[in-house]
Amino acid sequence: MGLRSWWRGFLRRRAEAAARRRTGHGATVVEGAPQVPQFAPGYPLSDWEEVAPYTPVDPAEHKVACVVAASIAAGDYPESSWRVKRVLVPNPEYRRVATLASAVAAGASEESSFVVKRVYRQKTLEETHHAS
Repeated sequence: MGLRSWWRGFLRRRAEAAARRRTGHGATVVEGAPQVPQFAPGYPLSDWEEVAPYTPVDPAEHKVACVVAASIAAGDYPESSWRVKRVLVPNPEYRRVATLASAVAAGASEESSFVVKRVYRQKTLEETHHAS
């Protein structure tokens, strides 16, 4: 592989990545149909919502978390001051789904490792789930 072929491939991959970002997180677009971003054929991106990896701490517990975080961060510098802007905790739903997805994806390959970048859940419409 020469320098020119590497450079050509690099530029092609960069253009493809920019096109994926424009259409929405690796979504595919069906040709000939209205331009609706989709995860897969038949699964429009508008029917899904992203699950946040971290959630805000309950305001009642916020003060304790700020004091503990600031005291740990200060360490041996008691003259320093810290300002904690927000406190977040791991989202248990995100962790559960990421763990299960990576375990299933690993399958029989014990040496493999995976990184879960995003977790989505299907939006539920309350008006479709009630008895009439």
